[in-house]
Amino acid sequence: MIRGLLGRKLGMSTIFDQEGNAIPVTVLEVGPCAVVQVKTLERDGYSGVQLGFDEKRQKSANQALRGHFQKAQVPPKRFVLEIGLSQPEAELKPGQEIKLEQVFKVNDFVDVVGWTKGRGFQGVFKRWGFRGSDGAHGTHEYFRHGGSIGSNTTPGRVLKGKKMAGHYGNERVKMENLKIVEIKPEDNLMLIKGSVPGPKNRYIVVFHAVKKASPVSSPKPV
Repeated sequence: MIRGLLGRKLGMSTIFDQEGNAIPVTVLEVGPCAVVQVKTLERDGYSGVQLGFDEKRQKSANQALRGHFQKAQVPPKRFVLEIGLSQPEAELKPGQEIKLEQVFKVNDFVDVVGWTKGRGFQGVFKRWGFRGSDGAHGTHEYFRHGGSIGSNTTPGRVLKGKKMAGHYGNERVKMENLKIVEIKPEDNLMLIKGSVPGPKNRYIVVFHAVKKASPVSSPKPV
């Protein structure tokens, strides 16, 4: 069984349950994913499957990628990633298409991996939430500075991990134990309760939750 699928974040919305309670949901387009390559214990030393999502034009792929996808008889994909298999003996073949409803069901718990918005080079206020210096008692041009960095004779260097200005955002973040509220197989849409990192149309990966088991009554994926 495949542990997850590839997709993209479409945005957030609100739905209402039968009791009229508002539920904030994130709308994800998950699959269909094409099997590009299958990893086996005998040949590669581990079990896994390489999935492709979101088709792109032939001329946008270089010759090496064209040959790689042509070998699997799959059109070139924009987002390609390896996903682990919970059962090494799972029968998967290159060129096979895996849809959303084959892997996930309503009320399942999932972990979603995304990449946060990139914000470029930022100061310590926006990056770390520093409060800044006082605006009195002779303070000049130092209100938004990071303060002392401890580079005195001892230790004579700046310690690693010091909170300073630098690149902020565009980091891999995993949101755990999100519940699937609704699935629309005809549109490949998954509505999950909660938020997912990243802007709209950013690629994401959806896995079965590791720390929280799905309900026993939930049908198991094929």
